[in-house]
Amino acid sequence: MGRTLQYLRGFTLIELLVVIAIIGLLSSIVFASVNSVRAKARDTRRIADLNEIRKALDLYYADHGQYPDNTDNGDQGCWWNWDGGSLLNGANDPFLQPLVDGGYLTKVPVEQYPDVIVGNATGGSRKWRECSYRYMRVTNPCGCQGTYAVLYAVCEITSMCPRNERPACCSGWGEGAGYWDPRDYTIFLKE
Repeated sequence: MGRTLQYLRGFTLIELLVVIAIIGLLSSIVFASVNSVRAKARDTRRIADLNEIRKALDLYYADHGQYPDNTDNGDQGCWWNWDGGSLLNGANDPFLQPLVDGGYLTKVPVEQYPDVIVGNATGGSRKWRECSYRYMRVTNPCGCQGTYAVLYAVCEITSMCPRNERPACCSGWGEGAGYWDPRDYTIFLKE
């Protein structure tokens, strides 16, 4: 019989490796863009949370004539003299509790992402566990005269962070002066 043999041909190992490499490259591009979008969303939330706390502090000040004192200095994710709002401190942490007790906020927002990897001033990166919301009522901060309520958070993306938010008298904590600046967002409220 005059049958021609047809060879059933499959993929070679090289072809399979090329396809796998292309899929890996495409998935890494998608993963990187998704991470960027997530970081922008976290920064948007941080800024909105701090602005919400600021409004509550303004209402508290209107009723009491001063901003609340720190409720518990030295929280995890904070320097010794700050009151920190972070998941690291647990669900019952009294971060800005006077705002909740007075009905100015139903619940104080806290930092939800304590293990974010961010860059530093030298271009490197590290896990930033101090990326928490911070509050401090302080007298004469950074060269300014008077008592201030200071709110602070660290953005992940420099372009997302508001700029020039510090008062002009704050020369010791100005834009570009701090190690994590310009990724920080600070709100100064003068009494």
